[in-house]
Amino acid sequence: MTEREYRALDYNSSSSLKDFSLDRKKYYRKYILGEKIKEKENPAANMGRLVETLLMEPERFDELFFMSSSVKVPGGMLGDFIYKLAELVAERSDNEGFDFEEVAKEAYEHAGFKIKFETVLTKLEDPENRIYYEECLKVEHLGMTMVTAQDINNAEQIVEGLRTTPHTSTICNLETNDRFTVINQMKIEDYQIDGMRLKSMLDKVIIDHEKKVVHIYDLKCTWSVESFYKEYYLYRRAYIQAYLYYKAVWYLAATSPDCGFYGYDVKPTKFLVCDSINYFQPLIYTLTKDDLKECYEGFTYKFAEYEGVKQIIAECQWANENDMWRISKRNFDKGGTLNIKD
Repeated sequence: MTEREYRALDYNSSSSLKDFSLDRKKYYRKYILGEKIKEKENPAANMGRLVETLLMEPERFDELFFMSSSVKVPGGMLGDFIYKLAELVAERSDNEGFDFEEVAKEAYEHAGFKIKFETVLTKLEDPENRIYYEECLKVEHLGMTMVTAQDINNAEQIVEGLRTTPHTSTICNLETNDRFTVINQMKIEDYQIDGMRLKSMLDKVIIDHEKKVVHIYDLKCTWSVESFYKEYYLYRRAYIQAYLYYKAVWYLAATSPDCGFYGYDVKPTKFLVCDSINYFQPLIYTLTKDDLKECYEGFTYKFAEYEGVKQIIAECQWANENDMWRISKRNFDKGGTLNIKD
């Protein structure tokens, strides 16, 4: 199965459940109405995709990334303006009555300029800015991610760190042999948790045939390597991903005699975390079976409550079955009237 085919499957995933738990309006627009939601540009996430590709699927670089030829990519408000302008033009240029100046004004307002619109527009006449705009436009049309030579150099150094740091090198350099089967970007479709049909694409799965054990690794590239639990695992709901990845592989090991690891012991998901600016050494964060139980049932950390996969799936199923997106099941069941401390 190709990545395109995988993404076309109409099943929920850790990404969609994360969206539902954080912003059910976004979930409704993206997964129910089928709107194209442009994700906010995230340099660390882009670097993560680049590192992941260079480490695990280097042959797909030209399919996924476009290297900018700009000597200097415009930054600040000008960079935001040009990027937003290209995004809007790519999205609307085929529409009847398309007006470039109207779209440019929208991008101008998005960037937050204080200087006059006409002054900003003249900056597109600069050759470097014009090249960058045309490249952004091409990237938007092709659905690729733009990177610079500096980005690639940084990503290559991160990959080198992953391959040479003692505690990560064994994992990152391991290739399939008589004892181990190594699968990068493993796609698992149509497994279920609490009646919800799901899909998952796992960064790296290592199957140890001698010990009959399966290890799951997910690569994360972040600016907070040594604060990963609080700044990423909790904040970005990575615990949803940890649980779903484990259950996806467990499902195959328990139900599919032809999977190649039927009956094997599936270990909890591990996170392979690298630094997006290549300063801190990469670290491996492990989970226990008790951690997985918390992922499913929910937990509290420093007085903040985190809904588990069980509650998120139940809420999502209820919203879908009843076409209720503007109120939670909990508040619906209370008749819309709550105690101030509820």
